[in-house]
Amino acid sequence: MSRGRLVLCGSGEFTPAMAAVDREILDGIGRRAPRVAIVPTAAGLEDTPRAWVAMGSEHFRALGAEPVGVMVLRRADAEDAACCDAIAGADWIYFSGGQPGHLVDTLAGSRFWDAVRARLRDGAVLAGASAGAMMLGGRTFDPRGRDADGLPTSMGIREGLGVLPEVIVAPHFDAIPEARWRHWAALRRDGDRVLGIDEETALVEQRAGWSVRGRGRVTIVDRGGAGVAHPSGARLDGLARVALP
Repeated sequence: MSRGRLVLCGSGEFTPAMAAVDREILDGIGRRAPRVAIVPTAAGLEDTPRAWVAMGSEHFRALGAEPVGVMVLRRADAEDAACCDAIAGADWIYFSGGQPGHLVDTLAGSRFWDAVRARLRDGAVLAGASAGAMMLGGRTFDPRGRDADGLPTSMGIREGLGVLPEVIVAPHFDAIPEARWRHWAALRRDGDRVLGIDEETALVEQRAGWSVRGRGRVTIVDRGGAGVAHPSGARLDGLARVALP
């Protein structure tokens, strides 16, 4: 069996800013009108899931893909056989943004997550933007509270879904004040790598390694909050992914 690819997006899903990146990924799938499943689970506690599906459908249809919305919003949906069947033929499964804690609580150990892993193992692309990317790490930041600018006022940390077992994904990286990231980076445990992904930027897994795409950078942050930035077009090596049984 072939192994699918991961795409971690800092923000900007389904917008013109990501069209070139998404077109490149669609071209790599190698089939006419690839089927893209849009899954707004991270927004399941909000009133925006249908808006995410509509936005994603318009975006991918314009790129020549065949989009379908899969409304896994609560734990009961993640155990529903119909939702699992909805991604059975998907070439690309895309989780949009929202709340990473709700996303992990909904999917961890569920039938739907098993179905997603099966599609990834069989060659499908698995993408996540913002919270959708955060869930894929071994642990994930858990934002708590918001200030007047909509930024988290504090940050917890919790287990993620573990596709990248020694990684913590930090999206919107260029929009968060440096002092906050320096403080939050200290929450990581020894061995974890914090990946700071700028807005409208993606880290794309390829056969030869990982590549930065989009307008910004991907920064590997150390425990003190300092980091090494990789600009768009750069390769980034050394990210180990868990084997899928």
